[in-house]
Amino acid sequence: MPTPKLELIAKYMTAPEVRGKLGLSRYQLDIRIERGILPGPTLDIDGVRYFDEHWVRISRAILESLANR
Repeated sequence: MPTPKLELIAKYMTAPEVRGKLGLSRYQLDIRIERGILPGPTLDIDGVRYFDEHWVRISRAILESLANR
């Protein structure tokens, strides 16, 4: 299992943190990124995906707009 780099987790969130903020399961997050519904991670280094706060705001807005359809 890849280990997040200490210097990056100080600035970015990992996928489990993002899933908690957005209320998504691992599958739900992965499939939405894979299908282009949500943007790709801010960084992807050594198999660890990192997301910044801007990514979370954009993704939350996308999910809310889909829910309002």
